Formats: sequence, structure tokens, C-alpha cells
Amino acid sequence: MDEEHATLMGMGTWKKGMLPEGRKVVGCRWVFTKKRDEHGKVIKFKARLVVQGFSQKPGVDYSEDATFAPVMRFKTLRTLLAFSAVHNLKLRQFDIKGAYLHGKLDEEIYMAQPPCYNDGTGDVCILLRSLYGLKQAGNVWNQELTQSLKELGLTQLKRDYCCFIRRIGDEFTILLVWVDDFLSISTSDDLNDRIERELGTKFEVKSLGRPSMLLGAKIKQGDHSITLSQAHYIDKLLDKFCMQDANSVSTPMDPNIKLDNEEPLNNELIGEGEQDLRGSFGYATIIGSLMFPSLVRCPEIAYTVNRLAQFTKNPKPKHWTAVKHVLQYLKGTRNHKLTYGGLDHLLNDKLSIYCNADWASEGDRKSISGYVITIAGGAVAWSSKKQNTVALSTGEAEYIAATHVAKQVLWHHSLLRELDFPLPDTSTILSDNQAAFAIA
Repeated sequence: MDEEHATLMGMGTWKKGMLPEGRKVVGCRWVFTKKRDEHGKVIKFKARLVVQGFSQKPGVDYSEDATFAPVMRFKTLRTLLAFSAVHNLKLRQFDIKGAYLHGKLDEEIYMAQPPCYNDGTGDVCILLRSLYGLKQAGNVWNQELTQSLKELGLTQLKRDYCCFIRRIGDEFTILLVWVDDFLSISTSDDLNDRIERELGTKFEVKSLGRPSMLLGAKIKQGDHSITLSQAHYIDKLLDKFCMQDANSVSTPMDPNIKLDNEEPLNNELIGEGEQDLRGSFGYATIIGSLMFPSLVRCPEIAYTVNRLAQFTKNPKPKHWTAVKHVLQYLKGTRNHKLTYGGLDHLLNDKLSIYCNADWASEGDRKSISGYVITIAGGAVAWSSKKQNTVALSTGEAEYIAATHVAKQVLWHHSLLRELDFPLPDTSTILSDNQAAFAIA
């Protein structure tokens, strides 16, 4: 807490003064967390002063059209990791200390003095810089960062506002940004050193060396290969929901279970363990926890999580059983890795695109579109989504699925074109329906 308070004071985050008549003070509190390494070991205890932004008044304390801040797409991250594996690019990770504190506020916001650091004068803190918890904090920091990176000669991509590139002849540096976490991808270590030094002239940069843990996923780079894994996150998930001693299973979903809203015929009751789980955390909490690995590393559970999320409002016992089944599957595959490159894909940086549809598979007769796009042997983009309309035939359902993936392929083409990466004129979508071919 002393370290965080000293940082706030050193950066001139606020000045003290009297609260004007007619204005309300915004509260604040300390939030504590433990930073862990890729093995799950605690490496740092961190305290952060957070503003209670829910008490801010729209139009007075913030502008309602200035609260959005982008983060990089996971599809962009995986695509660039795949290219890095094939071309053996150099990776570097670093973050910005007190990132939000660099943003300067346009509004006048009055905050209560921090707990444990109140001088007893009755004064309030008049904020000069943004703080974590403010409605506009992410937006202000993103504007400050974007302007600084443009001053350093980096170009912001239109396909992903948190991806920046700077080319010097055949050499280049790509910077991926997730709030205050940075991943630098360059053709040489010297370029990574350069961008780190240049950022150091704008912000206080903490170098983390070669990436090992990024956004809850462990990254390991070898010779022309990169792997993504989430064993630590899955272990934490199993412990949280008391499933660490459960038996593992080989599939994410039991194909013999019909997931719908119908009540069981035999008045099936929830078992004792399930009742505890239900009372402690709630079905929606488990679904939210499963969405993260389905977005980052586990395309094979995307369909299952999509289906189970549809019963969040009123889950039946069979839905609880199905959720536990997913956790058991993750336990058995906790050490599986999403791998890019390797001996079989040394020079393979082309898009491989597969799509399919499950026609009229649900009670409302709507079909499911699914696709996966791979580069260098590893999945970089995937989706499992219910179609908006009712398809009258398998051909229509497959054609809609092909359209779904075609939009993603166009996005990938635009991204690679902006990065000036080698790209074929056309990409082939692989489907398995002759009627869809004929329509296309």
C-alpha cells in the first residue's frame, strides 16, 4: 500500500482541496491481489487504489460516449504467434507501471482521501489523472498510449486497434497491447530492445523478458514452434468448483444427453455435491469461467459452452451434470497445448479453413454454424454459433456456415495485408456439402 501510495503521489495524481457546494465526493478503496508466475507460484503481493466509479454522475464526472477502450483480439494474438513460430520471430514481454495514471482528466472529479492515508483535515482529493475504477479511465489511457505510439513512428492497424507495426525496410516490430501488458514481436532482439527503450522515454516500463505467461495462458517458444497452455488456470478452476478429485473423461459433452428445458420424467433430484456447488457459486459463474479457455486455447469446448450457456436462466439437473462433465474433460486435457509450427509446418503460414453445420439440431430448429481456421498446424480462429434463421435444408445450413467463416477469412486477409505479410490471392473454404458448393 505504501509503494502504491508513493507512486500516486509521485505522479501528481491529485491535489487536495475543499469539496465545492453541490458536488458529491466519489469513494475509493484498496484492492489486493497476488501476482503468479507460469507455475502458479506467488511472486508478488500487489495493492491498488481503486475509485468506486459506480458513484460517478453521468454528464458531470464523465462523458457517456468516452468510456470505451479496446483490447487486442485473441485471434490477432494467435495469428501472430503462428507466424512467429514459422519465421522464428523474436518475442518480448513488458508492462507499464501505473498505466492508468498517465492519462490526464478533462473533468473535475472529487475523490475521498484513501483509507489509511486520511490526514483528518476534511479535504478531498481533486483528481488530475485517471485512476483505476473511473468510468473513463480505460478510454483516457488508451488515447494517451495511442498518441505516444504514433509519436514513436508506429502505425495503428484498422483491423485491430490494439495492434501497432513499424517497418524499416525488411525489418519490423509489431506491438500487441492488452491494457498495460505489451507483447513485442520483431525480426531481431535489437528491435525489441529499441522499442522498449523508446517506450521508457514515455512511461515507466517493466521488462519481463521472453514471454512465459500472458493473459492467463503459458507461452513457450522453441525452434520454429510456439505452444499455448492453461494447466495452471484449469487447476485453479477445478479447485474453485471442488472438482479436483473428479475422474477425467475423454469428451467435452456426453452425446447421449439431450440438453433442453424439459423436466426429467423421474423427478430427478440434484445430488448433494451438486447442491453445494449450486449454492456456492451458481451456474452462470461456472459458464463464465469456462468461456475463458474456450476463447483462448480450447476450440473443442466452444460448442459445449455455447450450448450450456443457453440454460443460464434456469438450469436443470442435467445441465449441472453436463457442466461438471466439461470440468472433468478439462482435467483430463489440462496438459494439452495449442501448438504452432514444428517440423511438419516449418514453411506453412497459409490459412487452412474448415466449416460445417449441424442442421436443425435444436428444439427451435435453428442450426449451428462451426468453423476453425488454422495456420502452421494450430487453430488461430474458431466459432460455434447458432444461426439467426431457420434453414430449410442441410444445403442452406452449410451455406450459412460458409458465409459465417467467409467473413472471418476476409478479416484475416485484411489483417495480413495491413501487416504486409505474404498472402495468397484466394483462400479455399473446405466444406462437405454439394448443395452448398452449387449455391456458392
